[in-house]
This record gives sequence, structure tokens and C-alpha cells, in this order.
Amino acid sequence: MIQIKRKETVYYNFIDLLKNKSIRTVYQPIVSLVNGDIVGYEALSRGPKSSSLESPMKLFEVAEKFNRLWELELLCRLRALENGINLPKGKLLFMNVNPNIINDKKFKKGTTKDYISKFGLSPTEIIFEITEKKAVNNYKAFRNTIENYISQGYKIAIDDMGSGYSGLRMLAETQPQYIKIDMDLIRNIDKDIMKQELIRTFYAFSETTSMKLIAEGIETVDELNTLIDIGVHYGQGYFLQRPAEKFSSNIDFEISQHIIKRKIQSTIRSEMNINDILIGGIARLDKSIEINDSIQSVIKIFDNNSCIQGVVVTDQNVPIGLIMKQQLTLYIQKHSSRSDFQNDCVCKLMTRIPLIVDYHCSLNTTCRKALSRRDDHLYDYIIVSKNNKYYGIIPIRVLFNTLIEVNNSKDKSKHSVASHEF
Repeated sequence: MIQIKRKETVYYNFIDLLKNKSIRTVYQPIVSLVNGDIVGYEALSRGPKSSSLESPMKLFEVAEKFNRLWELELLCRLRALENGINLPKGKLLFMNVNPNIINDKKFKKGTTKDYISKFGLSPTEIIFEITEKKAVNNYKAFRNTIENYISQGYKIAIDDMGSGYSGLRMLAETQPQYIKIDMDLIRNIDKDIMKQELIRTFYAFSETTSMKLIAEGIETVDELNTLIDIGVHYGQGYFLQRPAEKFSSNIDFEISQHIIKRKIQSTIRSEMNINDILIGGIARLDKSIEINDSIQSVIKIFDNNSCIQGVVVTDQNVPIGLIMKQQLTLYIQKHSSRSDFQNDCVCKLMTRIPLIVDYHCSLNTTCRKALSRRDDHLYDYIIVSKNNKYYGIIPIRVLFNTLIEVNNSKDKSKHSVASHEF
């Protein structure tokens, strides 16, 4: 009985939302990872504030459950387009589309075009985002709908790429102009070599097909730096700018300048000799712990981020030691009989003579130093200092992946010159 009443309450709240058109729209910028300019905005729908239907996930879940998906979808588009009259000139408006709306009996072709004309917009300014999380049951009907949109001048983006179960087929059937990489693949990408290689594969594919990559959910400067270095075209996320009810002209000046600077550094690095590349340019800006911290603080760092394999120990921000996860595991096994071992000082555990290189040390010299270490420390993080203060770390795999990329770049350049001469 309680469940039935709850279901009825949700239904009537939803119907009331549709009747009163109680949908809010916020806009999140999509930013060039070359020059920091805003290229467009994703329209994000929200239910009434502080209500059970405020979450877009819950909102569309209820709509699908009660077979009112098209009505909600149309309302969300209408709300997004109403503010489209204020869309900055030359910018794009990205709008989400559920691929299964074509199965809704109320779905009508041309409805969106009527509203776009009403609000003074052009189809060339609209990008339809089709989520990859939803399975498509009828690809023939789906493809016909996509071709109908494209014939009217709209462009297509595959949203949440890498999160669903039909991604490659949807990519082939849709042939979009944009591929939006799911945030789960972006999270901690700076610490995950597998994710980096996957995004590099997407990038190579995008270059061949003239599609543009958009990285979703960027939340840290290290994620941003990694994506810029790989070559991803555009980015979106809280680190760049949060969604807002009005269109913003620019992102934060410091962030846009950082993007420009990082892109220039990345381009220069790809054209340089290994003796000219500064090691600080590929360092990851991980947080450190102070010498007086306890082993418990180290355990928390590793528990909160499975991608991290080491923690730098500093004394007033001067690097003096390193704790690798394997060291911590052995220490715990050795002292687990003591109930208070977590209160031990990190100085009892840390490696006291880690490899520390200056920011301005070359890639080549750093590789030589790394290889000269004892075998039991060969895979330890390399610590980077700047003006004798802690700056960041470099995992050994990142070091040698960079070396391989530089050498591959040089080989391609030589091949290009040789082909031209021939």
C-alpha cells in the first residue's frame, strides 16, 4: 500500500511538472583545449529545486517509466531554446537527445525546427547529443531519424562514449561530428596509463575521420594537462566552469591562459630533442605529506585513490623522502600485531634517499638517473623539485612513455622528409 501511494505521488508530481512546464535549464561551456575559448554550451535540464525530480537522471527515469518520454524531451528542448535567443554569436548549443524517442508514438519530425525558427536560431547552431548509455533497438529507424536531422543542417555528437554497451556500432551508424568521452574515462586519467592509451586511440581515430573529441567531467589541472598533451580538441567540466543559468562569454582568465601555455609547451616538446625537454613539463602535481604526519595519513591517501602508487614526504615543502604503496603494505604486514602502528611517524617508513631531479633537468638525463638506481627502487616515483621546493612526481612508466613518443615523433619526421626527398 505504501509503495502504491509513493508511486502515485511520483506520477502526480511528474504530471504537475509537465503541466506547469517546471523545467529549468543551465548551460555549461565547452572549451577549446588549444586557446581556451568557449566554442559552445551544453544545455542541461533540471527539475524544480529541492524536489524529488530535480535530478535529470531521476526525471527521465520517471518519464520513461510512465511512457511520457517525448513530452519531457520536448519540454526540455523548448526551455533550452527559449534562452537560445541570447546565445553568443558564433557559438554552438549542444542539446541531449534520447535515441529511443523515435519509438514514442507522440514523436513528431520537424517539431524542433519550428521552435528553432521561433526563437531566431539556425539548425547549424544546434548539436544533438545522443547518449551511448542507451541501447538502440531499431538501428534502421534510428539511422533514418539521424539522417533527417543532418539533412536539415543539424550536427550530431555521441555523448558518454565509452560508458555503454553499443558504442562502436552507434559510432558507425551515426558518423557524428563530435565524440564526447565519458567522464569515467577522464577521471584520474593523469594517473592511469591504460586510460591515456585509450584516449590516444580515440584521438587517432578522430584525426582520420575529421571528428572532434570533447572530454567530459574535467575536474583537476592534471586531468586537463594530460588531455591537452594527448591532443583532445575540446573539454568540459567543473574545473573549466560550472553550469550556469546564463551564457558566459569566457572562462576564468587564469585557466584560459594555462590552456594556451600548456598547449604551446606540448607542441614545442613534441618537436624537441630529448636533451631539450625539461622534466618539469611532464611532472604530475600530486599532493605531498609532511614529515610529522602519521602512517594513517598515508593509508588514507592510498585508500582514496587507487591510481596513486607513491606519496612524497616533505619538510616545510622541501622533498626529503618517498613512500611507495608496496613499502606501506610490507610495513602493515610487519606491524599489524600492534594496534597503534598507524600512529607511527612516516619517517619510520619512507625511503630517505629518493631520486630527486630539478625541474630544468632534461628528459634524457632523468632517464639515465632513473635507470642507475638499485633494482629494488627502479620503479619508484621520481620527485621533481623547483627552487629546491617540492613540485611534483613522475611515475617511471610516464617517463619512458614520453621518451618513446618523442622518438616516434622524430621517426615520423624523418620518414616525412625522406618521402618528400624521394
